[in-house]
Amino acid sequence: MTKEELVELIKKNFTNEDGIIDISEMDFENDHVNISHLKTSGDLFQYSQEVGGTLWQSFQKVGGNLLQYSQKVQRNLYQDQQKVGKNLHQGDQQVGGNLFQESQKANFYFF
Repeated sequence: MTKEELVELIKKNFTNEDGIIDISEMDFENDHVNISHLKTSGDLFQYSQEVGGTLWQSFQKVGGNLLQYSQKVQRNLYQDQQKVGKNLHQGDQQVGGNLFQESQKANFYFF
């Protein structure tokens, strides 16, 4: 199966009544997962992710708002090179190590 065929399979079988592709609550307990280079002209929801290793979120370009709330990080939190078309909201971040924020660009306000 190609990735294009997989995308069509997911769209056909995992679109909810609101028209949102819903692949939430998938359990990849002992695996590494790569979901890089996702593209959507709509919204991307990432809620309640549990990661035992490292969560990489790099080079994100957001045309709308970037909302990052209630993040709990045991070690360091690096937030670099985020380009946001509207507002960047970051609240209730609990970081056990260091917080690094560099090269963030937003057209409006930081909250």
